[in-house]
Amino acid sequence: MKNKTRVSITKCKSYNKKDLKEAINNCVSLLGGFGNFLNSNSKIVIKPNFLLAATPEKAITTHPLFIEAVIENIIDITGSNKNIVIADSFGPATPYNRTGMERVYEATGVLDVAKRTGCRLNYSTEYESLSYRQGRVIKKIEIIKPIIEADVIINLPKFKTHNLTVITGAIKNIYGVVPGFTKVGYHLRFADIEKFWGMLLDIVTFIKPALNIMDGIVGIEGEGPGRSGTPREVGLVLASDDPVSMDIVMSRIMNIDQRLVTLFEVLKEWKIKSYKEGNIRILGEGLSDIIIDDFKLPKSIGQKKLTGNNFINTYIMPFVRSLLNPYPYIDSSKCNLCMVCQKICPQNSIFYTGNKMKFNYRTCIRCFCCSEMCPEGAIDIKYSFVGNLIFKRLELAGKSGKRS
Repeated sequence: MKNKTRVSITKCKSYNKKDLKEAINNCVSLLGGFGNFLNSNSKIVIKPNFLLAATPEKAITTHPLFIEAVIENIIDITGSNKNIVIADSFGPATPYNRTGMERVYEATGVLDVAKRTGCRLNYSTEYESLSYRQGRVIKKIEIIKPIIEADVIINLPKFKTHNLTVITGAIKNIYGVVPGFTKVGYHLRFADIEKFWGMLLDIVTFIKPALNIMDGIVGIEGEGPGRSGTPREVGLVLASDDPVSMDIVMSRIMNIDQRLVTLFEVLKEWKIKSYKEGNIRILGEGLSDIIIDDFKLPKSIGQKKLTGNNFINTYIMPFVRSLLNPYPYIDSSKCNLCMVCQKICPQNSIFYTGNKMKFNYRTCIRCFCCSEMCPEGAIDIKYSFVGNLIFKRLELAGKSGKRS
């Protein structure tokens, strides 16, 4: 038990502030309480998920009342709000400048949280390039200034799926410490999904959030993490001092076969001990009682299921791989020609013609930044006719596995 990492889980069915504060406090208390991670002198950064300027009911961003409940619990311990800053670098669809920050803070409801709690919102656009010699994939990382100046980083991810990485939780939320459009450059540099996960693990290992508290009251299923996903009531709060363990437990609650998520291959290769579920101690709710059997997964998980079959991967995939690759598709009835997808595409694979946005699939690297960032949820993920037929017939696309 002593060498195991810990993840605590409590139930909470709504964003009622009183219930939230109690559930979060109980969840963190199972890890020793907030006082175990900070003190009255700590410079604290609250790092929510502010992917884009979305209103709370969309479930895309960390709910403002969840953030407020965390802050109030911290103030109860420290007796002060003066050392608490809320900071994030949003998805590249929103400029990382004062105007972009104001837009996100207003839409997500955190502007009112700052007013009610007296804590500060970050308006600095400064960042530094820091050396990380121990990094396996990335040796220099651009980090926003409030994160660099913090003594304690409290990571507040959402419980969501992701159409590139399958899941997005505590690990990927720390990607928000990388400023603005730099994230697009990282997508291009680390287009291979194993390298992308390796880069994310390097960043989260470098940043070392002291505490991770997940907003799992309402999550996102299907084609997350943005507007193409579907809100799903989950009713949980998770807490851990280890972001890797938190994401492993989240994936189990989603009932995902770990063999279908590249993250777990990287964790195994890197010999990170918590990649084995037996090395994680679950506190609070029993895991078997909260697994969601029918949690919908991204369509992109289908190809991973096929390539896990040695016969298919060796003798069939070389001939049909291009037909089975998922690809982004624009629903013109939803598209308002805002050009966000074109601006953030790392490969410049999206262009405007004939009063429509179109893709150059020969240069598209399938990072799905366009789908993630589309403010209208107009970009879906699709397969070719043959791919769709195969995945549907074999029930390989967009469904959680059987409970193990």
